[in-house]
Amino acid sequence: MKIVQLTAENIKRLVAVDITPDGNLVEITGKNGQGKTSILDAIWWALDINKVVQKKPVREGAESGYIKLDLGEYIVTKKFKVKDDGDHTITLTVQNKDGAKFGSPQELLNSFIGDLTFDPLAFSRMKPREQVVALRALVPGYDFAAADKANQTDFDARTDVNRTIRDLKPRIESIVVPDDTPAERIRADELMAELQQAMDHNAKIDTAARNRVNLEERIARLEEAVSSKRETIKTLEREIVSLEQDIEELRDEVDGAVVTGEKIDLEPIRLRITESEEINRRVDRRQQKEALQAELKAAEEKSDALTKAMEKRKAEAAKAVRDADLPVPGLELTEDAVLLNGQPFNQASDAEQLRVSIAVAGAMNPKLRVIRVRDGSLLDADSMAALKEYADERDLQVWVETVSSGRESAVVIEDGMVASFKEAAE
Repeated sequence: MKIVQLTAENIKRLVAVDITPDGNLVEITGKNGQGKTSILDAIWWALDINKVVQKKPVREGAESGYIKLDLGEYIVTKKFKVKDDGDHTITLTVQNKDGAKFGSPQELLNSFIGDLTFDPLAFSRMKPREQVVALRALVPGYDFAAADKANQTDFDARTDVNRTIRDLKPRIESIVVPDDTPAERIRADELMAELQQAMDHNAKIDTAARNRVNLEERIARLEEAVSSKRETIKTLEREIVSLEQDIEELRDEVDGAVVTGEKIDLEPIRLRITESEEINRRVDRRQQKEALQAELKAAEEKSDALTKAMEKRKAEAAKAVRDADLPVPGLELTEDAVLLNGQPFNQASDAEQLRVSIAVAGAMNPKLRVIRVRDGSLLDADSMAALKEYADERDLQVWVETVSSGRESAVVIEDGMVASFKEAAE
């Protein structure tokens, strides 16, 4: 669909205009402040939702205004009426060529206007990332927003993980562990038990030795007593017998108190206990280092996994773009830029950029083949000729605004009216 006829009264700077486009390039020209932009806005306002309408759509001094677009299959009429408080009301009607009105006119318009606000020249002036976002609308079946959100989540997570990796590496390097450090800590309590057992053993031997010496000393004393008593043997026989019995008993004890085994050297055990403390400190450092290394490995694996997830989504997005039927051969989308034949879009010639922009505009408006071009005065004669050529080639109706024009088909606006209407009115 294209605009067969545009009629508007009292809209912004417009007094009354009636334009029947001739050809695919509709040039609206005239000096600044005459109402050219009002015509392009009127097309937009008639078709898009009311939110795009400016605060004061009705011309100053008028009480009402309207826009009427004949699209061939449909006739769209949007009326504006100024209220007492200075605000305005808006009514929209859409009827088919037989005059039947639609119950939900805006829903009907939304189904075919596409991105009517698309301006090819504005596209060429966008930043690369903004161009990517605009063209993603032409890639069906792939949720770029969800992929971008997931990538941002993974990017943030990977940033945190990589920060952990950077923190762990110097901590690991600062822990020096001798190569001969064992993997397990030494049980100092076992060594202490071994030491105590050895000390108990040695104490028994020392006690047995002292007992033997004591017994032998007692025997010596008793033997001396026997010798002294033998001089009085007759009077002390009974005592001697008793003493001899004691001696026999003591000899039995002596025979039972036999010292067996050798004493254990305690110094090696004490040395091992001292060494165990140093070894255990080394083992602690080793275990600490191994724990940090395990943490580092897990963090690196997580970082790698996040990177692969993002790369996978990028690959899926690239495939979706490759599989999409983009409107211009050689047009590609990367994550951050638009490419044309492998080169950044902004490095293409003005003619190539205009050709691509027109094609993209047509693709974004598949049903209503109408686009607007503001600042058409920035186009030289060759660019304007190319614009007409591309409009014909893509079967697009391009409404372009210029300040001056030498084209006979250009619609000249003066004081809010088409120049020919203005002359007739005067």
